[in-house]
Amino acid sequence: MKTCFQRLIILCCLASLPVATAAQEADGPVVLTTTVSVQEIRPTFQHPARIEAIQTHSVRPFIRSRITAIHFTAGEVVEKGDLLAELDTTDFDIAVAEAEANLKETKANALKVSLDLDRAQRLVTSNTVSQRELEYAEAQADVSDAEVAIAESKLERARNDLAETRINAPFAGRISAPNYSVGDIIGPSDPTLPAPLADIVSLDPIYAVGAVDQANYFEFLAKRLELSERGASIPPLELHIILPGGSVYPHAGTFENWDNTATASTGTISARIVFPNPDGALLPGENVTIRGSVIDPINAPLVPQRAVSFDQIGHFVWVVGGDGGVARRNVTLGIRHEASWTVPDGLSEGDVVVVEGLQKMRPGLVVTPKPFEG
Repeated sequence: MKTCFQRLIILCCLASLPVATAAQEADGPVVLTTTVSVQEIRPTFQHPARIEAIQTHSVRPFIRSRITAIHFTAGEVVEKGDLLAELDTTDFDIAVAEAEANLKETKANALKVSLDLDRAQRLVTSNTVSQRELEYAEAQADVSDAEVAIAESKLERARNDLAETRINAPFAGRISAPNYSVGDIIGPSDPTLPAPLADIVSLDPIYAVGAVDQANYFEFLAKRLELSERGASIPPLELHIILPGGSVYPHAGTFENWDNTATASTGTISARIVFPNPDGALLPGENVTIRGSVIDPINAPLVPQRAVSFDQIGHFVWVVGGDGGVARRNVTLGIRHEASWTVPDGLSEGDVVVVEGLQKMRPGLVVTPKPFEG
C-alpha cells in the first residue's frame, strides 16, 4: 500500500514538469536588462606614477684642490647662487700673480716694438731705413700684439680658476649630504674620486611620471587624430596626485609631454605631468597615484561594462526589442566611466540592453526582461 502511494506521488510530480517547462518556454528565459540613457558625466582615471625632479645636478669643481670649507648640511634647501663649498686658493693666487706679471712684461715689450715701428716708418721715407727693415718692424709689432693677447688670456684663465675655488649652487633645490669633508682633495672627472661633492634636485615645480602601456599610448594618438579630423580637441583634464594614505595633494598639475623614447623591456612610454611644489612636500622617488578627470562635463550614452561582449568582429551587446526578441548590436566603445562604458556609436537612448543572462543569447530568442539593479 505504501509503495503504491509513493508511486502515485512520483507520477504526479512528473506530470507537472512538462507544464512548467512549457510555461517557461512560452515566457522565454528571464534576463536582467538596463535601458540606455544619456547622462552628464565627468570621466575619470587613475594611474600609478613616480615623482621625479625636473633638474638634477652633481656638484663637482672645475679645478683640483683641497676643501677648506663646506657651507651646507644634508637635506638643506639651497637657493641659486648660494655658496656651497670653498677650496684652497694658494696655488691659484700664485697663478694669477704670475699671469699679471707676464702680462705687464709683454705689454712693456709691445710698447718698445711699437716705438721701433714708428721710428722705422719715419726713416723709410728718407731711405735711412730699408723697406725690408720696415717690414721686419711691422712683423715684430704683430708678434708683440699676439703675445699680449696670449698673456691676457692666461690671466683670464687664472682668474677664472681662482673663482672656481668657490662652488655655488646652479639652481634652487634640496641638496644631499656631502660626500667629502674639509681637508679632502677633490677635482673634476677624477677616476679615483667618482662621487660628486653632493647632488642637488630641484623641487618646484616637479614631475609626476607615469609609465603608460604602448597600446594605450597609440589608442590615445588615434583618438586625438580622430578628434582633430572632426575639428574637435581632447577635453582639458584636471590632474591631481593621490598621496600614499589616500589624501589628495592640494595643487593641480598640467600635462607636459610624452618621453622621447619607449622602454622596450616593459613596453611602456612615460608621460610627464608638472605639479607646483612650493612647500617641497613632494620628493623625487616617491610613488603616488595620478587621478585625472575631465573639467567640462560631457553627455554620453552609458551601458554597464558587463553588458558588452567581444568577438572577432568587435564589441557588441544584445538589445531586446518590443516583442521580447533579442538581436545583436555592434557598438563602438568610448571611455570608461566607473562601471560603465560610453557608447558613441551603435546605441540610442531608450534601447534595452541585456546585462545578465548573456550566455543564453542567440538571435531571435524571445526573453522575459527584468530590470537590472546593479
